[in-house]
Amino acid sequence: MKLEEKFAKMVTFEGRRTEESFVSVTEALTTADANILIPKVVSQVVAESAEPMYLASQFFQKVQLNEGRSMEFIHFGAIRAFEVGEGQEYREQTLNLTKQGITNVDVRVKKYGLKVQITDEMVADSQWDVIGLHLQAAGRAMARKKEEVIFEEFSKHGHVVFDAKMYGPIYGKDEAGKDVIVGYQDGYPTGRGFDGERNGTLAAEDIIDMAVSIMAAGHTPTDIVMHPLCWSLFAKNAALEGSSIAAFGQGSSSFDPKAFNTSNALGLNVIFSPFVPFDQANKTFDFYLVDRNNVGVMLVKDEISTEQFDDPLRDIYTLKVKERYGVGILNGGLGLAVARNIKFAKTYPAPSREFEKMPLPSDMKGSFAKQHDEI
Repeated sequence: MKLEEKFAKMVTFEGRRTEESFVSVTEALTTADANILIPKVVSQVVAESAEPMYLASQFFQKVQLNEGRSMEFIHFGAIRAFEVGEGQEYREQTLNLTKQGITNVDVRVKKYGLKVQITDEMVADSQWDVIGLHLQAAGRAMARKKEEVIFEEFSKHGHVVFDAKMYGPIYGKDEAGKDVIVGYQDGYPTGRGFDGERNGTLAAEDIIDMAVSIMAAGHTPTDIVMHPLCWSLFAKNAALEGSSIAAFGQGSSSFDPKAFNTSNALGLNVIFSPFVPFDQANKTFDFYLVDRNNVGVMLVKDEISTEQFDDPLRDIYTLKVKERYGVGILNGGLGLAVARNIKFAKTYPAPSREFEKMPLPSDMKGSFAKQHDEI
């Protein structure tokens, strides 16, 4: 067995440790190849621990940055191809620059990292398990940070279709001078409370509107991304009962919450991430609908790497874990529909009207028909 493989198995608890395969920490650090093998093994353990946690990262096209600290990307919408007849001229397509005068985005690389301390006693006692736990925790911490950074960019630079905090009810006065709701601002979600008034929650038809906004920009929605806690809300939501279930691809009123994670809602893949913004204090969350092929770029300057330095005064070995990258949302965020600050509360169906039960004009008190009959 190669020495590198032995180191990796000792740190990651892989395989059964026999006397033949055991390598002490001191031996690993003092071997002639330690300066080459140990950093390589440590970086491998940290990177492999981070990999399973990457969910939002899959939506970004990776671009390696060799020089400088930033790169500029042009914003443009979807373009079309046409049928060209024999002898006909090819039709020219001009890049449809995005709205609001924003034609490019400057993606800048930032540095992220942490340090892990390993005591001299861990080394002397060959506590590979403890060292491995430290390294794996560092890898997961780096992954969490990257996911949080990405979802922050989602909320900031995606196409905001609904925002329950920015928009809201429009108030007016009734005949008695009392404040009443006379309408709602565009961008306020249509979910309703028990009283029938909108309460800042997300209705099933709002998700359809988000999908349409992506399609209107020439893109194709592929994925729904939300916080895991929202699963219980949507699974139990009254908006998903009856005919609304069909809108989510369930096809019947027998909604199975266990299958919701693997089901295709509206023909879309449903992804849950604990790093999607969720305000526990105010009980609000963000919700995304994306075209995974038109989200953005991940500009990478340095992959995850480690560096060791010692503190002999305290008998501590310190491992520094770092990476440098930048996240950019392209095309003005038109491939990413966002619903922000949505209330974490139950949504009730809008009051329905059945035509056969509606009163006729002649049934109304004081109507012309009734007055005519009385005469």
